Amino acid sequence: MILDHPFPPDTRVENEIRSLSKAGIEVFLLVLAPDRRVPTEKWEGGVIIRYHVPRKISNWMRGLSGMLPILSLFIAYHVRKLHRQYCFDALHAHDLYMCGGALRAGKRAGIPVVGDLHELWVSVLGLYAWSTRFPGKLFVSIRQWERLEKKWSNQLDKIIVITEAMQQRYRSIVVSNPEIIALPNTINTEAFDQYPIDDKILQSHSSEFTLVYTGTINPHRGLSFLLHAMPQVLRQCKARLVIVGDGRIRPDLETLAKDLHISDHVYFEGWQVQPKIKSYILASDICLMPLIKSEQTENAAPHKLFHYMYLKRPQIVTDCSFIQRVVESVDCGVVVSYGDVDALALSIIDLYNDPERRQQMGNNGHRAVIERYNWKTSAQTLIEMYQRMKQ
Repeated sequence: MILDHPFPPDTRVENEIRSLSKAGIEVFLLVLAPDRRVPTEKWEGGVIIRYHVPRKISNWMRGLSGMLPILSLFIAYHVRKLHRQYCFDALHAHDLYMCGGALRAGKRAGIPVVGDLHELWVSVLGLYAWSTRFPGKLFVSIRQWERLEKKWSNQLDKIIVITEAMQQRYRSIVVSNPEIIALPNTINTEAFDQYPIDDKILQSHSSEFTLVYTGTINPHRGLSFLLHAMPQVLRQCKARLVIVGDGRIRPDLETLAKDLHISDHVYFEGWQVQPKIKSYILASDICLMPLIKSEQTENAAPHKLFHYMYLKRPQIVTDCSFIQRVVESVDCGVVVSYGDVDALALSIIDLYNDPERRQQMGNNGHRAVIERYNWKTSAQTLIEMYQRMKQ
């Protein structure tokens, strides 16, 4: 596997390494990132090999990767070097922009290449600050990335995506007929159960009615929509909104909370390690996912969706296709249209007034995770794919 950010953490990669290792498939993870931890270490049955790349250089290589093959050449060099030492049988590249280098190395070594496409890279480039603002936007061409996506997808031996909708999308642009599997970010309950509960977090956010959002604070997360609903909510109930995460628009949201005169009821907790997220969810009465609709969010299967369900928390989400389908089919929450502030506020108030309904939704979500939406079930698709490659 090849990754370009420090590891751990990365929930998806962690789950994949654990599952493949337990299935008897040896995993080496090459981390080309600003990560100064030990160069080589064993981790959960796999082996991590780190090569430190300064953050600025890493960012520039990624930013230029659609125009110049610097990142691809860099990846290919280090993969070939590692292959001489470990002689692995397949390459597994995380994210589209890593696939160019993996394909170069795979062709040279004569081994198959798997693309693990966590997100629709072409779509999210229109959402990131670095790719839409000066000077980054000078080096990012969506049209060029569309060409590279089609080219590389048709060269990959296997493609892993998040949802069935993404699966259909890639089938529409790929003519070389590689195997395409859907592997959603379901919850690894065994690992999640081991996270300790932080009583300080539970106590500090104990209130009559606690609303929690966990995740990155970026424009497409829809948090301004959520804040605009809070004044109506606060007129009907004593609520607090806890936002767990960080991102570039956090200062803007803090200013918006002041302008809406709700600062005393909104708590920005900043970035937290994954084990603490569990305690924040347990401190909540309702969890929220107010995503803006886009090609990326329409196809997203966020970890938090299944975390909320597993911990028996009802949730209010926006009408993004995969999330809406899960929430409505399971009846574990309420779906509102993004931008409908009145509908969002009313949904929160209705659940505040109906604790029995909240409990039923929470139980529904938990049961669905136990029966279907868990990593042990999802990972079988990944394991079977690699087992077929061994034959």
